[in-house]
Parts: sequence; structure tokens; C-alpha cells
Amino acid sequence: MAGDVALVADIGRQSVRFGLTGGDAGLMPRDVRKFMTAEHPTFTSALVSYLGGVGMQEARLPSVLAVAGAVRGDLINLTGSRWYISLSGVEAVLRVRPRALNECAANALALTMLPISAYTPLQGPPPRLVEAGGNYVVVGTGTGLGVAALVTTNGKLGALQTEAGHMSLAASTPDERKFAEYCTSKGHQFDVETLLSAPGLLLAYEALSGGKKLEKPEDVTRNVGRDPVSTAVVRMFVEHLGAFAGDLALAYGAWDGVFLTGAIARALHPQLIDPGFRRRMEGKAAFRRQLSEVPVALVNRTDLELLGAAAALGNA
Repeated sequence: MAGDVALVADIGRQSVRFGLTGGDAGLMPRDVRKFMTAEHPTFTSALVSYLGGVGMQEARLPSVLAVAGAVRGDLINLTGSRWYISLSGVEAVLRVRPRALNECAANALALTMLPISAYTPLQGPPPRLVEAGGNYVVVGTGTGLGVAALVTTNGKLGALQTEAGHMSLAASTPDERKFAEYCTSKGHQFDVETLLSAPGLLLAYEALSGGKKLEKPEDVTRNVGRDPVSTAVVRMFVEHLGAFAGDLALAYGAWDGVFLTGAIARALHPQLIDPGFRRRMEGKAAFRRQLSEVPVALVNRTDLELLGAAAALGNA
């Protein structure tokens, strides 16, 4: 029998990572292995492969799945992937009904397991440990834009899963309006994720350069200061991220902290220190003073989804 062993999974668009919790390691994931979606026809195929590799194919395992997609019902479609997750199918393999949450909610729950050293402060008040009693918001920038809140209810922190990244983008600067007009002319869906994501960096470069296309987001982020268009694109990105973070702090009462996760946010650390991010975040008229007291930090970890899935097991 597996005893108190459980399975955690980080299910993304291109890959899935599995790990086990329990035993001497407690909730910290161990035996972590990665599988590419291109190498397996289904999620269940990758799961069975993992279980065989760790000798747990006959075990009865509780599980938490952190999924890159909206978690509703038994069948979960992965954003931008041919895979889908059938919770009843996973239950047939693990012999226990799995719990699923979206990846950003997992990121949020992971913060409850992190030391203060995991946070890189930006301008403003220093970050504090995430604890029950506070309200927080997490913004993840990568291939998409994820948002989750951690809200205290009845003395306990709970993760609120959202799709706030698909809220409408409100253009308020000349460059943002130029970007909005370009998106409209090309028939692109126009929401906050259209800008605040890796594809958004490339689309913004195309818009501000008059149609020139780059291949990788790094072609934009690595040329700040050398290429005027890249510099303008990153400035627009960072300032709008600040405005969005301020909106989210107001929406969720996240007075105790805003946390930025994901590869794009980490790559833009030097630009996020720029006053433009904080100025746009605090530019909310009546709540300027309250927002000036909200700590903002980068999370310098890349294993948040598995940690958050493990934290969800601990909160069950």
C-alpha cells in the first residue's frame, strides 16, 4: 500500500511533471519526472508511464492536478494543447478521485510553503510571508496570463481560481492605443493576455514597429536599451502590468501582497524596478495611498505548480 503517499502533477501545454509527496519528505514533491505531450497520445498514457517508472502502478493514490486550463466539470481541456484531462479516467488509474485546480491557483497555494528568501522585492514596501489573515493576488506571465487570489475566510487561506487574464484591456497611453488599433485591424482577440504574455510581447513589437515580426520573446527582452522598439514594447508591457496589478489588488482586496510569477516576469526584473510599474499600479485616484502600501515581489522559483498541488493536499 502507498500509505500516506500521494501524487501531484503540473500539467502544461507542452509537458507534464509528476511527483510524489508523503513519507519522510512530507509535502515536498520528490521523484519528479517530466514527460512531453508530443511523446504521449494522452495524459493517462504519461501517467501510467510515470507510475511504472516509480513502481507505483498498483498503488491507490490520492492526487492533486495543477492544470493549464479552466477547471470545470469532469473533462478539462488544456489551453493550446491536444490533450484533455478526464478526471474519471484518472480515477480509474489511481483508484481515488483526483482533485484539480488551475495552475495559477496552484502558484498561489505554493506561496504558503515558501520562505521569505523566495521573494525578490520590487519598489515599495518589502514582501511579507504569506499567512492566514491576509489577502494576496498572484499574476503569472508566460505563454499566457494567469491570475489567482489567496483570500482569508474563517481564519484559513483559500485559493480563488480566476480567468481574470481575459478581462478587456483598457488602453490609456499612445503606445497602448496604437497596439489596440493594430490588434483590431488584424482581427486579434483583445484582452489583457493579448499584451501581457510571451506572444503578447511579439505582437506588441509587430504593432509598434509597423509590422516587423520577431521569432522569440527573448528577441524583445534582450534588446531593451539597444533597439528603440524593444525598449518601447517592454516599457508598455511593464507599465500595463503595473496598472493591471493595481486593478487586481482593488478587486480582491489584496492589501497584503501582489506576487509576480513566470518566466516573463523574471526576465523583466530590471524593468519592473522602474518607477513606471509602481506609478501605474498606484494610479487609482481615491486608493493611491492604500495601494502605495501594498508589497510587490517576484517569486524566484520554477516549481510552484507542484508545490501548490502539494499544499492543496495538505489543506484537504
